[in-house]
Amino acid sequence: IAVSLPSAGGSAGGGVVDSAALDAYAASVTGEDGVLAKTARTVLSELGLNAPAPTGEDSSDDARVIDAVAAELGSGWVDLVEPRFDAARAVLLDDRWASAREDVARYVAEGTLAEGASFVGTGRAVAEQASYWANRLRTEGDHERAARLEQIASDALASSEDLPYANDVAVVTGMTPASIGGAVVGGLLAGGATVIATSSSISASRLAFAKELYRTHAAGGAKLWLVPANLASYRDVDALVEWIGTEQTKSVGADVKVTKEALVPTLFYPFAAPRVSGTLADAGPASENQMRLLLWSVERSIAGLCAIGSDTHADHRLHVVLPGSPNRGIFGGDGAYAEAKASFDAIATRWAAEPIWGSRVSIAHPRIGWVRGTGLMGGNDPMVAAVEAAGVRTWSTEEMAQQLLALSSAEVRAQAATAPVDADLTGGLDSSIDLRALRAQVEVAAPEAEATKPVATVSALPSPSQVAVPHVDPSQWGHTTASLADTVVIVGHGEVGPWGSARTRVQAELGIHTDGTVELTPAGVLELAWMTGLLTWSDTPVGGWYDKDDQLVPESEIFDRYRDEVVARSGVRFFHDDGPLHDGYTPESAMVFLDRDITFTVEDEAEARSYAEADPQFTMVEQTAFGEWQVTRKSGAQVRVPRRATLNRRIGGLFPTDFDPARWGIPASMLDSIDPIAVWNLVSAVDAFVSAGFSPAELLRVVHPATVASTQGTGFGGMRSMHKLFVDRFLGEEYPQDILQETLPNVVAAHTMQSYVGGYGSMINPVGACATAAVSIEEGVDKIKAGKADFVVAGAIDDIQVESIVGFGAMNATANSNELLARGISSRFVSRANDRRRGGFVEAQGGGTVLLTRGSVALEMGLPVLAVVAHAQTFSDGAHTSIPAPGLGALAVARGGRDSVIARNLAELGVGIDDVAFVSKHDTSTNANDPNESDLHTRVGMALGRTPGNPLLVISQKTLTGHAKGGACVFQVGGIIDVFRTGLIPANVALDCVDDAMEQYGPLVWLRSPLNLSSRGPVRAAFATSLGFGHVSGFLALVNPAAFEAIVEREVGRERLEAWRAASDRRLRNGQRHIEMGMLGHAPLFTSVEGRHLPDDPAAGIAGDAHEVEAAILLDPSARLGEDGFYHLPEGK
Repeated sequence: IAVSLPSAGGSAGGGVVDSAALDAYAASVTGEDGVLAKTARTVLSELGLNAPAPTGEDSSDDARVIDAVAAELGSGWVDLVEPRFDAARAVLLDDRWASAREDVARYVAEGTLAEGASFVGTGRAVAEQASYWANRLRTEGDHERAARLEQIASDALASSEDLPYANDVAVVTGMTPASIGGAVVGGLLAGGATVIATSSSISASRLAFAKELYRTHAAGGAKLWLVPANLASYRDVDALVEWIGTEQTKSVGADVKVTKEALVPTLFYPFAAPRVSGTLADAGPASENQMRLLLWSVERSIAGLCAIGSDTHADHRLHVVLPGSPNRGIFGGDGAYAEAKASFDAIATRWAAEPIWGSRVSIAHPRIGWVRGTGLMGGNDPMVAAVEAAGVRTWSTEEMAQQLLALSSAEVRAQAATAPVDADLTGGLDSSIDLRALRAQVEVAAPEAEATKPVATVSALPSPSQVAVPHVDPSQWGHTTASLADTVVIVGHGEVGPWGSARTRVQAELGIHTDGTVELTPAGVLELAWMTGLLTWSDTPVGGWYDKDDQLVPESEIFDRYRDEVVARSGVRFFHDDGPLHDGYTPESAMVFLDRDITFTVEDEAEARSYAEADPQFTMVEQTAFGEWQVTRKSGAQVRVPRRATLNRRIGGLFPTDFDPARWGIPASMLDSIDPIAVWNLVSAVDAFVSAGFSPAELLRVVHPATVASTQGTGFGGMRSMHKLFVDRFLGEEYPQDILQETLPNVVAAHTMQSYVGGYGSMINPVGACATAAVSIEEGVDKIKAGKADFVVAGAIDDIQVESIVGFGAMNATANSNELLARGISSRFVSRANDRRRGGFVEAQGGGTVLLTRGSVALEMGLPVLAVVAHAQTFSDGAHTSIPAPGLGALAVARGGRDSVIARNLAELGVGIDDVAFVSKHDTSTNANDPNESDLHTRVGMALGRTPGNPLLVISQKTLTGHAKGGACVFQVGGIIDVFRTGLIPANVALDCVDDAMEQYGPLVWLRSPLNLSSRGPVRAAFATSLGFGHVSGFLALVNPAAFEAIVEREVGRERLEAWRAASDRRLRNGQRHIEMGMLGHAPLFTSVEGRHLPDDPAAGIAGDAHEVEAAILLDPSARLGEDGFYHLPEGK
């Protein structure tokens, strides 16, 4: 386009503008499709703001629809019909073969057995366990229970295929507690049926009800599906029908696994009902919505269900038991209920007139009378006596269920195939009964309720936990041959984990419920509140516990005020902000390309040149006129920008929120300079010593410092320090210059040894991935047995950080939080060992300290013995192509069978394989590990000669704590110690249904609630397995402290045993008192080593020379720490 200024006067000859060209140019820039419009559309699109503007017409139509729906159907209609069906949330219960084993164990240990519980067809393992206990109890003179167990054994071997409903698939709606539907489901399960029960939502309480109903009624082979569905929604009715008749699958690696076969229903019991109310005068939306669920949903369900299998099961009929009623308005005020039940008469009549569905349906139509205690009739229960006096029979839910089940017999079905079967179950309830008069009569006759006298209560005070090790008379133990000098015992245990200390962890272990609530003692609540800074003791202005706002909290209020809060802060839960974790997200950087030049100022030329050298092609360096150096990254250059990445592993076992090591007296100088996990390891060591009632200094006064060793390990090391060294350094952020040392795995243990214990013995610090603690204990035992140590500080600990979360998630080793939450699983129970719906392990942080010594030292010092280590050994799994894949290497522990090393070690302590009552399994909740480990223990028992039928109870501790990796086995050892002390076996509360892959492992028993074994005497022995990446398989055998007492009496006599008992009990009491005083701030918990225990007094000559004294004591076998806390030159030097 040629453009020029016109000449003066506008004379010809000057340049001109072509108007058409100018218009075209303007259109290309500012027109509807011009560059500016296109740019604007692009920007709006990127911002998500390019939606077309509403015209007003659509919104007006929407408003009219909404107004019409609200006027005709009620304002809540949309919510009423909101679909809730979700196939992912359906739960299958079909493990009666497993719960029957638990029932047998509970009957033997606690004497309880659900009335009417069925054992038919539960399998050979149940029969063997029942027979085993029958023989034991008969020998003990308990003939009554022995006879019941013999009957159970017989039933278990019987076939469930002959049960009346073994070939039925029943759909039951309205299965709720205290309902006819629930009782019908119980009867169907007892008859071997597959039952599909719907629930408006699968809450924890509804699932718990279903699990209990299944356990107490189901025969072997029976199945119960609990499916969420809103039957007031036709969309849900259709989705439910589609799901029932369709096979469900999921991909597991390269395999496709069938999770539900296509089912063809044979029975339908529609009991679903809303709350009904209202009179004829209230006719309108409420009544219509009641009819929707009571009638039309039933009709739609019958039509849909009977069509299933029409192309594969030509002669199939759906037998429908229509629960009618004599109520034709005789109660009044019950909304559309009477009209709906009257309509059931019409359904029965339409059966013959409408063969399009009637030809595939048979109908039994009972008219159900007065059923006591149901949700519908429970409010009328005060009238029962008066109604029965008027000649009406009332029914319990179980009685009515039996009548309805009888209407599903083969004879009734055959009869109903020709015409609907009518059944009068009214019990005489009809319109001739004047219910209003009876109600008035009851109200007049009802006596005035007596004033309830207030019950005197005492507020729970947070008195300290009482920890004691019970003593067993050696005469009741058995023959031992082990020597004190060669016996390795555990004399101290301390842990830090998602539930705080071992004291609070065991309370949670025994007190957790299926709804996620946890019962703690007042002492447990106080300890967690103290540890997390919620409460602090102060002696001024008034002695007492003060909250964060420095307000005095009466001790009687602590339990109720803080119980829920400390529970919410503990255990497996959603990640919170901590280090690189940010509420389920993590910051990371992404590579992008610049679309324009970017210029920034730097400190000097050298820095500027460093940028240019990193990317010379796209970097320009220049000095401004003001002397500043600028760097320009050109368009097209690659740069990293921060972004927030979402973690699909958002749940783990974290230390209790605000868990503060300073509470244990760890000085700020250490908190600021060493890795946090090293600090927590130190806290666990302090707890182990203090709670056992002795100190490292006291130990060093008895044994030579060179025989005090450490085998503490870690799977990762200082993870936060690694993050600082590798990530913060890369990002140019400040980091401590000595941070490298804190990343070294052995330094975690080094801080404990050099700052607190002060030993000079071996420093063997294993890295065995998730089996590290077990390896540590093995190393400690070996050191003592080899004579290289008299005392060993063992254990392990690990942290959790974004690198491990992402790394394990990328390997698909950990549970995908989003997937499990989408299946309706609570965040508290995403770690679910042995369960059908498990999805991988749940990472956690924590671990702790196990104090090992030889029995002679424990006796000399009067140390409390918490357990005896019979055997500790680790194995590999041979040649493998996969690092994380499980193996059977630990099976070699039983090589040689009854003559194996482990068998001989157990025998020396007076126990055998039949005395091993339980196993604390690694149980990570992975599909591969859980059955592999079950196979391992089954085979170990067989190889060592375990009596067939002798049950092996399973503890799956990681369902409570998550998987602390290297520190996990410390929790397991602590749990075993707790069982020896209390006789209580913790349960796996996350367990909904045991995976059927576990059925083949006959000895194993999985508990859903804690089991008290005390009635059977002391728990004598236990196994523990701990397995780590890289094929590290640890196997531990621990024995009750009573074995140690038997050895003491045999070697040194009864008097010496009694003296040790008194001394050890005193230490435990003092230890608990010390912790209490530490919480009050009246006694130090952590005390650092003063001056390395070496003198520093130049005036004393060599005796005051730390270097010379240190050299001398290391060469002197008799050197011990002095009473003043310092080492001294040996006498005569």
